[in-house]
Amino acid sequence: MRNLATGNYTSKVSVQSGYEKSSTGRKKEGDVWEERGKQWTIKDGIKQTITKLDSAREHARIPMECPKCQARMNKEQHKFMYIRFKHCLFCQMNHEDEMRQNGTYDTWEKEQISKNWERWMLDSKEEFKEFLKSRHSKKQITEAGDIEDWSGGQSDEEMIKQFEKYIETEKEKFNKVTG
Repeated sequence: MRNLATGNYTSKVSVQSGYEKSSTGRKKEGDVWEERGKQWTIKDGIKQTITKLDSAREHARIPMECPKCQARMNKEQHKFMYIRFKHCLFCQMNHEDEMRQNGTYDTWEKEQISKNWERWMLDSKEEFKEFLKSRHSKKQITEAGDIEDWSGGQSDEEMIKQFEKYIETEKEKFNKVTG
């Protein structure tokens, strides 16, 4: 109103009450600060929040190009190879060809098969333990809301014996394949 009364129609009022913006200067690439209860940073020129899952997200990220040969990794086979070996399918084929020429491929292949077998064994045993734990809840609720009683059947000891027998037969099969 003061500006209207004095005839300074385009002038702005320099005195302000209420909200005061705290200015800490312009943020640069890589700066980290806290605002509104969150941590923030500037990455690639974009303001982003920092979360607990950033490291997991970075670990699971698959690049557009192979880090070794810069080939495009737009097929599922390349993505699978990147997850296992951190390079594309072409690089893995070249690596395996080099191992065949050096004579080290057979030992590498046996090591990979053994690692896969050991992982399968650990996973199977864990799943079986979880099954035994969940088996003792005698009643199950279906999707329709009906309560079914699943008590009875084999004892835990019988099931453990059957599982151990199954594992032994699988070990025998594995030993036949690997020699």
